[in-house]
Amino acid sequence: MRKTRIFQIILATLSILGWAIAVYALLVFGEARPDREVGAYLARGATFRLDWDPHETQLLLYLIWACGAISLISLAFNYYVAHHSKLGFWFNIPMLLLTSVVAGLYVHLMI
Repeated sequence: MRKTRIFQIILATLSILGWAIAVYALLVFGEARPDREVGAYLARGATFRLDWDPHETQLLLYLIWACGAISLISLAFNYYVAHHSKLGFWFNIPMLLLTSVVAGLYVHLMI
């Protein structure tokens, strides 16, 4: 197996792992956020959780930072590979890093 092919497999594995964690973090986000207050349910006397769930929010924060760490490692590896082989830069790695850092800072500072 050529060196370029091995680099592609490593980058693809890191990218898929990072995006899988990001999708799982979206599922945890749905469970961690407060419930929506809908007028029809309020008229029936339903109860709502008005605050963020602390356990799920902490899990969400860990997932977001893990996603950011994986994408940072992947970005560093992509930078190395781009300068030592014919393989170019991958667009999804910086995009995942940017979104995970912004989401992590938002959850950490605002919630």
